[in-house]
Amino acid sequence: MKKKKVLIISAIVVAVAVIAFVGINRMNRSKAMEAKMMEQSGYETYKVTNVPDLSMSGKIVAGKTQALMSPNGKLDQLNVKDGQEVTNGTVLLTVTDTSVQDNINNQKSVVAKANRMVTSANNALKSAQQSYNQADEESKPSLKDAVSKAQQDVNDANTDLNEENSKLTELQNKLHANLNAPFDGIVSVDNNSKDGVPAITMNSKQKVLQASVSEYDYPKVHVGDSIEITGVDGSPSQKTTITKINQVPSNQGKGTAYYSFSADVNDEFLYGQSVKLKIAQKGLKIPESAVHNGSIFKVVHGKARKIKADVSKSGDVFLVNSGVAKGEVIVANPDDKLKDGENVND
Repeated sequence: MKKKKVLIISAIVVAVAVIAFVGINRMNRSKAMEAKMMEQSGYETYKVTNVPDLSMSGKIVAGKTQALMSPNGKLDQLNVKDGQEVTNGTVLLTVTDTSVQDNINNQKSVVAKANRMVTSANNALKSAQQSYNQADEESKPSLKDAVSKAQQDVNDANTDLNEENSKLTELQNKLHANLNAPFDGIVSVDNNSKDGVPAITMNSKQKVLQASVSEYDYPKVHVGDSIEITGVDGSPSQKTTITKINQVPSNQGKGTAYYSFSADVNDEFLYGQSVKLKIAQKGLKIPESAVHNGSIFKVVHGKARKIKADVSKSGDVFLVNSGVAKGEVIVANPDDKLKDGENVND
């Protein structure tokens, strides 16, 4: 009984193997026939795919950069270091205006002279008052006028002194000048300036991608397009969107025009970092050769099915507007001989 069961199982295994062998043979023969038919017809097929991402490179820069104009003069004090973070209004450095110092010295001489004039006028007034007080009654009327004039001279001398002191104060207020931060950010300090006053540049904390697109790819880039940014070594990485595209090229009149565009990035990126970027492209593409006399031939169950081509030209390919879906197969090189319903290999 056991021997009989073993024979039955063996027979079943052999039968299954034979059926599988026959099926595989038939499948291979069918594929060979289709390939032979395709080779004989001379038609090639193409699987419809998405338009590839637009790849390029760029740099990470500050969203806002401003080279600050330092006041003229001799450096008194530098209050910040290169790379330091500051807030709006922070005093970055202080200088002394040497030309103002010369004016102050001259004005001090003027003030000293005005002081002497006040002293002289006061002495003259005192002398006139003494003469008036010591004079007899007959002489007093004539001396009264002298006292009045001396008093006026004192008033005028004091007025002149006050004016010259005001000028001195105004000059002294201009002697020291500060350079203040115009907004929150990070400072770049260059100590190699010729006049001895460090050159300071303000960089905003917000970082952005800065890249350029050629005139040929300009129509493929739009504000709001998705963009993937990665460091050259693959890190960091971020998906963001394009925020601005300049309409005026950065190299006017110099060969191929390039237009700068930007996108906000996070703090993981470094100032000045080189990055790679991919800009997602919308739509499907097919070869230029796939469109023949305004028609496309889709391959459905091994047969060519003719449809009207709803496409738009883009370089050396066509972009599909409608009628063909991603993953569908079309004839890549149709001609006048290809008929609707004709057998082709897919």
